[in-house]
Amino acid sequence: MGGFTSIKLIDCSEDNIKKQNELLKENGVCRKYRFYSEEDIQFEYNAFVKNVGSFPDHLFPKDKIKSYEDFKKYWSPEALGEIFVPYNGMLKFDCYFNRTSKRAMNKIAGYLLCNFSQIKSVDGSYSTFVERSGWGKARQKELMTLD
Repeated sequence: MGGFTSIKLIDCSEDNIKKQNELLKENGVCRKYRFYSEEDIQFEYNAFVKNVGSFPDHLFPKDKIKSYEDFKKYWSPEALGEIFVPYNGMLKFDCYFNRTSKRAMNKIAGYLLCNFSQIKSVDGSYSTFVERSGWGKARQKELMTLD
């Protein structure tokens, strides 16, 4: 079982997701940790169309997926679970067993400390994330106000 942590934005519009992802980048957070967006779904759809990647037939029936809108019905948190397909405006990562590096967690925590007003909720193993983020006790206490 993983220690997944979820961070959800208040404003999940595509413009705000792009803005927040840019702020993550400015805070030195590596590219694989970004708020999920329509752009990510489009990337998966393009892979599906090109038959690149793993799209099992029982989950993605080719005879029923004729358009991007059809694909979105199958590539959704409701169909596959939010661990595999997060909701738009959600950042998910696993902080157990070094699946997310301490450096990455430190950078994500730095982003959060500067952008509390943008965060709607945190969930999952958030307290483990805070403990492993490498910030001192005072900053950890501040981060825990989101929980």
